[in-house]
Amino acid sequence: MIGLVDCNNFFVSCERSIDRSLEGKAVVVMSNNDGCAIARSNEAKALGIKMGQPMFELRNLINSNQLIAISANHLLYHEISTIVHDIFHKYSPNVIDYSIDEAFLDMTRIPDIALYEIGRNIYDECRLKTGIPVTIGFSFTKTLAKVATDLGKKHNKHIILLSDKKEINDILSKTNIGDIWGIGRKLTKRLYFSGIMSAKDFISKDINWINKEFGINGVRTYNELRLIPSIDLDSCNRDIQSTISETRTFASDTNDFNFIQSQISLFASDCAKRLRQMHACCSSITIFMATNPYRFHHQTISPNIQITFKSPTNSSSSIIKAANDGLMQIYSPSISYKRAGIILSEIAPDNSKQLTLFEDESEDLHKSTLMTTIDKINQENNRHSLRLASEIPIGITPKNTENLSSFHYKK
Repeated sequence: MIGLVDCNNFFVSCERSIDRSLEGKAVVVMSNNDGCAIARSNEAKALGIKMGQPMFELRNLINSNQLIAISANHLLYHEISTIVHDIFHKYSPNVIDYSIDEAFLDMTRIPDIALYEIGRNIYDECRLKTGIPVTIGFSFTKTLAKVATDLGKKHNKHIILLSDKKEINDILSKTNIGDIWGIGRKLTKRLYFSGIMSAKDFISKDINWINKEFGINGVRTYNELRLIPSIDLDSCNRDIQSTISETRTFASDTNDFNFIQSQISLFASDCAKRLRQMHACCSSITIFMATNPYRFHHQTISPNIQITFKSPTNSSSSIIKAANDGLMQIYSPSISYKRAGIILSEIAPDNSKQLTLFEDESEDLHKSTLMTTIDKINQENNRHSLRLASEIPIGITPKNTENLSSFHYKK
């Protein structure tokens, strides 16, 4: 048996874990530039709000106090994700951390009656330690475990076990083929055109036809829905994230360039370290800032810029330099900013890195050795013993840099 643990409305649940007044209210979490909704509470979904819906379309709901919109706090989400994933690892010898809020659990040889108890323990511990509600689905394959989890969310049940073949057959006949894990929008349209509306219709087809029309991935989904494990647990591993981001809301609005620059440098340094921990490199960085949404007639000014590296990198110095270069291009001294952050994207394993034709390989090796040494020293001391000078704002001594997020720079 395979289990899939999924945190319910994760970003919204994280916000509710630190602000209980949000419970029972329609809440959306906004994207990094506050441009669209990237997470919705059940109450927000009931209002008809769609994932990715532009925020300007929701302005009337916000102004009428029917909807609460919150800027994303990825640092908070990362910290809570670490805690819940540690809990998941307590209950299975083989866990794949599939995403920030999902994990597959290998439950081989565990009897059905014990699965309910394990699921209840996971749910209770997540609620107790983080306040995050989770849904756990168990079944014969990873795709069916996903079906079980989706079913649990739909019917507000924390634990769903699909082990009866007749029950599974009945559920698949009522499950839209577009709701099956791994079936995208384009494929859904093709399946509709072929007369396949439900998951049961899909598995009723001949496997040779599935292979001809949809290839090996279609065959894997076909087998998984027919109780035949076909997706290796390791193939779900997402140790390397598609993006890494860090953003912070300042204690007060500020146009102090030195302070903002120090924050951007800290974000870049932290994200670069996380890249190296994943043994990965990034090819581009996005720098963004945003004004207080309660100023400028409730309109947020959010300048941003994306910079592409000449070759993939995980060097703190290179990433910080690019972040500061971008900041200088979008910063305006006449505007006071409330938030700032960075996003690293186009991430790939560092062993696949290709240098440009005119790039010095020895210089790249030197940067890699330097970063490895700094990480090792900081890890051994369990603190930031070594920092790049650009991480410390002018006028701040190292002993006063422990909590820069609440620091107000003064000349």
